[in-house]
Amino acid sequence: MRHADLHGKDSAGAITLERPSTIDSILVRRAARCPDAPFLHFEGACWTFQEVDTAVNRIAIALLELGVKPGERIALWMSNCPEWVIAQFAATRLGAILVPLNTRLRRDDLAYALSDCGARAVFTQANSAGFSYVELLQDILDANLCPELRHIVVAKEDGVDLTPPMMGWTALQEIGADSAMQPCPADQPSDLAYILYTSGTTSAPKGAMLSHTNLNNAYNIAEVYFEGDAVFVTFPLFAVTGCHNTVLSAVIAGASLVLQERFDPTEALTLIEQHKCTVFNGMIHSLKEVGAVLDVNSKQIKTLRHANVFPRGLENQPLFAKFKFATAGTGYGMTETSGPVTHAMDPIDNFSPGVGMPWAGNVVRVVGADGNDVEPGEVGVILVRSSQVMLGYYNKPEATEKAISTDGWLNTGDMGFLTEEGVLSWIGRNDDVYKTSGFNVSGMEVESFLTGHPKLADVAVVGVPDDKKGTVGAAFVIPKPGEEITMSDIEVFCRGRIASHKIPSHVISVSSFPCTTNGKVRKLQLRAEHFD
Repeated sequence: MRHADLHGKDSAGAITLERPSTIDSILVRRAARCPDAPFLHFEGACWTFQEVDTAVNRIAIALLELGVKPGERIALWMSNCPEWVIAQFAATRLGAILVPLNTRLRRDDLAYALSDCGARAVFTQANSAGFSYVELLQDILDANLCPELRHIVVAKEDGVDLTPPMMGWTALQEIGADSAMQPCPADQPSDLAYILYTSGTTSAPKGAMLSHTNLNNAYNIAEVYFEGDAVFVTFPLFAVTGCHNTVLSAVIAGASLVLQERFDPTEALTLIEQHKCTVFNGMIHSLKEVGAVLDVNSKQIKTLRHANVFPRGLENQPLFAKFKFATAGTGYGMTETSGPVTHAMDPIDNFSPGVGMPWAGNVVRVVGADGNDVEPGEVGVILVRSSQVMLGYYNKPEATEKAISTDGWLNTGDMGFLTEEGVLSWIGRNDDVYKTSGFNVSGMEVESFLTGHPKLADVAVVGVPDDKKGTVGAAFVIPKPGEEITMSDIEVFCRGRIASHKIPSHVISVSSFPCTTNGKVRKLQLRAEHFD
């Protein structure tokens, strides 16, 4: 059945949560309502809502014992696994601020985020696919790049020697089990809950501050689920599409999540069949990868009924038909809007272009260069006003003032248009921020990093089309006299220092850049000359 009404009483007479709700109250109510229902499936094991709630309490209490206080920042830097979800809710049960971090971050950009938010504790894992999270964090500790960092909790710690301030997940649980302390979750929906870092138009990432009220957008997303749904997850949990769109909406709806630490399309089919998944959540390229290994007569996907994907696109209707989905949904949003502000859900053989209409309470405008609304069908900049819009950027009041007007309109920096009926279509970015595999990348940020290369005189980074990732970075480089710069040079310089998705996929040597009269590089001209 569809999940319980979100106000008043449900059909069974149980009192349900009213909006706005705090994140912890959402989990507590779900665990009380259906304690034995499955919540997390991972590597052959299952955690019920009650088991997750109990683990959350132990971890929150243990953090209190270690001296972590409400209001302090707790970072999560690990791949998709149950410990991620437990730590996510433990932070909010403690009344602390959750800071999810991209697993692709490396020393320089990881240290920046941890230092910028003043993280007191970090949850991570020992290693994954040959990469050591512990070694990189030790490097940051040795260099004293994050002076406020006091605790590093390591999951999947078997076989790894840990010394303070590092400790294992198992040891932390034991501290929580033996303590008589009690956590004190935030009780005001207006309180800050999450800080999610996203690349913007400046040279450094910005932390979007999301309140509990902002994150109540999960109630909107939960409307596409039925109680008891099993959701196959390909979104990374560190992104708003993971920790918010997927995890929080699943708790509200009473759905379970099927997790993979690292996405593998062949294994995905096995898991979808094993857990009788009903919903697929992910970027369209993930669905395409699964479709590429799917036998057209396969019964592995017979339980699937709905796909939540971005971008949806009319051109993907044959793909949805191959999976025999009944419906496919999509939407438009960003980290700064706590996920989608619009939503479309249609039968796969009868859906229209666009990313849907705003949910109740959300207002979307499209404006021209003069700031006035453009006519339906005309492309302009997308503005959003909603209770979902972030509180602002952490420690960046000037960037906040630039992004959000005094009357509450968020300038998304995206281009799009509205139909007469109010359906939004998204076109792309209005500045040099591009999305690769669903992640925002700032060309200016990558340029700032690459200027440290000893062979480089100057560099301009532009987003260019890519069949698999949507967009990738192209670095136009001006070498120093007598030098040559290859793709290999750039990869070696970047590897291990910045996130892999920020590393340019193309390197083009040029003698000079086309510039405006005030010296600004004409990036659109560079892209047009070499890629269009």
